Amino acid sequence: MLESLSIHAFALIEDIHIDLNKGFTVITGETGTGKSILLSALSLLLGGPGDTQSIRNGFDSASVSGTFVLETPANEIKKLLSALSIDIEDNIIIIRRVLKSNGRTLSYVNDFPIKKSSLIVISSYLVDISAQHAHQSLLKCDKQLSLVDNFSESNILLEDYQKLFHLLNKLKDERDNIIDLIASSKKEEDYLNYAFEEISKVDPKEEEDDNLTDEIHKLSQFENIHENLLGTVEMLHSSYEGGSTINNLNNSLTSLTKASHIDSILEKYQERLNSAVLECEDIYESLKDYLQDMSFSQENLDVMQQRLSQLQRLKKKYGPTLSHVIEFRDEINEKLEAINNSSDDIEFIDNKIKKCNLQLVETASLLSIKRLKGANELSVAIEKSLHSLGMPHAVFKTILIKRDDYSLFGKESVEFMLSANPGLESRPIKEIASGGELSRVMLAIKTTLREKDPVSTLVFDEVDAGIGGVIASSVANELISLSTSSQVIAITHLAAIAAKADTQLVVSKYVKSLMSYTTIVSVENEERTKEIARMLSGDSESIISLKHAESLLESE
Repeated sequence: MLESLSIHAFALIEDIHIDLNKGFTVITGETGTGKSILLSALSLLLGGPGDTQSIRNGFDSASVSGTFVLETPANEIKKLLSALSIDIEDNIIIIRRVLKSNGRTLSYVNDFPIKKSSLIVISSYLVDISAQHAHQSLLKCDKQLSLVDNFSESNILLEDYQKLFHLLNKLKDERDNIIDLIASSKKEEDYLNYAFEEISKVDPKEEEDDNLTDEIHKLSQFENIHENLLGTVEMLHSSYEGGSTINNLNNSLTSLTKASHIDSILEKYQERLNSAVLECEDIYESLKDYLQDMSFSQENLDVMQQRLSQLQRLKKKYGPTLSHVIEFRDEINEKLEAINNSSDDIEFIDNKIKKCNLQLVETASLLSIKRLKGANELSVAIEKSLHSLGMPHAVFKTILIKRDDYSLFGKESVEFMLSANPGLESRPIKEIASGGELSRVMLAIKTTLREKDPVSTLVFDEVDAGIGGVIASSVANELISLSTSSQVIAITHLAAIAAKADTQLVVSKYVKSLMSYTTIVSVENEERTKEIARMLSGDSESIISLKHAESLLESE
């Protein structure tokens, strides 16, 4: 429900704040005081167009903000807000709209800036305004179809259909991708076969080129390595005069051992020197074995250089690295397999498409049958409601329009049609010229669907146009009935309707320092009686009017 509305610098309004209640609220006031301004401000808040002429003189911008409280599970709007990364706490949504003097409008939901298109979608879950040229979701064909589905309890069947619809489109996309892959692959099939054969013949391995480069480098430096390694071994352990490094270390160890027997402090150095001798002997043995195993083969060097040359050519053609070459070979293999298996793949997915399509057609047919039954029952119920609302000759029809193809919502669209008077051709309700007629149609639809429609705040303007007496009382009763499940706000000129409301707000205008101002206040007790009396006779002080007003209020 709409908990509060704040308007700043909008037309005749400088600053007003309105707290709104549950149930049935009426807005009244003399002609020209600004009731339509409230409606325009609310329309702007919900995503309607902004007109710079609406900005009050002396201000650079106008703004409207509204606080909404979600009282039902409201799963759909919560999903929508989540998708837009908008946080919601305590089920409160605050919408703010700013109209700049340069014509730009800024939209915010819970202080998060959003696009106008997103705001319109969000607000469609919150408020319906029934007034000529105003924000009305029920005038949209997709909304009408949704209401038919809710009324006919077709939603579960629709979900099944939509799953099949998405699956069918996914399968068709897969088929198109296979066909595109085959088509592009066949154009280069000769090249693919040549490249695959060339790479496969060489059969490169990961990092093989790096390993070969290391091996070639070692072989090419064989003499240098052998000479230096031989010198190292001889110096470590040589029989030449002067002794080897290891012999010298052993002699040093013998001397240090003798000294450590006398001075125990030297024992730690003796241990370290002993470890050094053992390590040098181990190094000597290892290097001697390595040296014995070393051999040079020009033939092996030539083979490795030739192999590296092959790998370098592959890298140049299909690289830049050997990993890229191997990856490219695997991709080629997949494409060639796709070409070879194309007939089987297409046949397989065609069978899946055929099966899915049959299920889709069957489910769509069941959905159409259920919708048709619901549409007929809905038409009868709405038409009956219209007759009680001062349109005794109205003919209401819910028309299912067959599509040439299958859409996400089935095989048909919906159009609400109305003939308001005898002899007139039925027309879509969105083409109805009379604001009063349209408001009563919307009231009839809302009353019929009040348990099915998630929108919790309903605003009616001109719902009393051209009616009075018993019909006015019927309209009032319909509004009261509707307010048991929704917040209902109605702008009215009829005392018979205003007197039945739970809350009455009065709009008035005054002039101060040559400037006009519009205000709105809630009235109760004596003040409300005077307003009802004014609505009855134009005179809020007339004793007869006051007594009549009191009787209307007491009867409620």
